[in-house]
Amino acid sequence: MSISKRSVALVGVGAIGTPILRAFLNNPNHPTVIVLTRPESKTKDIPAELSPASRIAVDYTDIDTLASVFREHSIEVVVSALPPPGYKAQYALADAAKASGTVKLFVPSEWGSPTEGAKEKGEENIFAVKDGVAEYLVKIGLPYTRFFTGLFMGYVPWVVGSDVDGNVHIQGKGDTPFSVTSQEDIGGFVAHVLTSLPLDSPELVNACLRIQGQQITLRQFARVVNKPIVTVPREELIPGSSREEQSFKAFLQSHIEEGMAVTGWDHKSEKVLEGATGSANKLWEGHVWQTIGSTF
Repeated sequence: MSISKRSVALVGVGAIGTPILRAFLNNPNHPTVIVLTRPESKTKDIPAELSPASRIAVDYTDIDTLASVFREHSIEVVVSALPPPGYKAQYALADAAKASGTVKLFVPSEWGSPTEGAKEKGEENIFAVKDGVAEYLVKIGLPYTRFFTGLFMGYVPWVVGSDVDGNVHIQGKGDTPFSVTSQEDIGGFVAHVLTSLPLDSPELVNACLRIQGQQITLRQFARVVNKPIVTVPREELIPGSSREEQSFKAFLQSHIEEGMAVTGWDHKSEKVLEGATGSANKLWEGHVWQTIGSTF
């Protein structure tokens, strides 16, 4: 089945937006890509190798202007790569996408552990915030695809404080498996499925795609990278550049320890669904996923 050339709007170019953009531009289906950034964004210039993508500075709260941009460029897919401070902007982006008349699929900023059902369960955390965006997309009738990826592989040293002193700082036992996926693989997978599948495919429409490069524990990570383990009591802090960063590292390690950081996790049943972890990997047939051992 022949797939027409796609037109994609990527919102934000950062830790995950950049590899997604790179994968779109290198994809054999050659989609047309525009990058939306805030006028005040520090990302003033797209890296030279990514220059084929047009950069458009726009106020994310200006629904009419956003809708006009989407229409002008015949955008079919909006991919949000916004970091946590920008999650609320996705409501206006969604309204603009709906109003444009051209957007057929919206990809909200997930890029981590599963969030489906977190808001319904009454959680008050980053997972519930993400889940709320998806709930809004359903409310306005805009189809979505959510990508649950586990932790970014390249960020694991940061989570354990190795970026500070080279040691692996573990709060808890550190023997609970969690999902990690390289940012390069995430970008490649996103570009692959969004350019090779029909946009009305049940694999995409209101779907949660759970991928995984590897499943590992914090103690196994320490062994693979050959770094000493430092046990951190609950009342102490994991090394970081600020109290906010230290607290977030502790939150992520607690999330891992509780078994919620695998991509098969289900908030409603509070358990890992059988066969769900990495279940979407099959959509990228023949791809060899990166591992901790091949990355570090």
